[in-house]
Amino acid sequence: MPNKAAPRAPKPSAHPVRDAADALYRAAKESCHQHERLSRILTLGVDDKELEGVAAVADHCDRLLSEQSARYEEVATAGRGKEPEDWWHAANGLWLGCRDYCRRHEQNDAASSRLKRHSAEQFGELAVEYELEMSSRIAIKQAIAEYGKIRGDA
Repeated sequence: MPNKAAPRAPKPSAHPVRDAADALYRAAKESCHQHERLSRILTLGVDDKELEGVAAVADHCDRLLSEQSARYEEVATAGRGKEPEDWWHAANGLWLGCRDYCRRHEQNDAASSRLKRHSAEQFGELAVEYELEMSSRIAIKQAIAEYGKIRGDA
């Protein structure tokens, strides 16, 4: 039977805003990675069990992204002016992109589950929502690249 380790205490930090932004950066990168993996899996025509597993991992990463986005928002309100301006803009750009993606993803999921049978008009609305979600995913990738230029070791 494996030993249960004691819960690890968080390290004290002199840079809580930067730590929160770095965590958001890592969550965003992983979310994008898992969605790219899901896209590749979909093109392969794998069995339903594998597809469900990969989709569950992508969903989990999106929940973590949402949590990290909320955490950054909380911490950043107290940190304005305590970090370099270029970093601040990159971190906030990442946060805004992630927040927008999370909002669109949640709306898209809600609309998809609400409309079990889609009329042509409803399908068109869902397609627009999906395109907006994908556009926000592209914005996250751009924000990841910008943040990575400043904090690539995050």
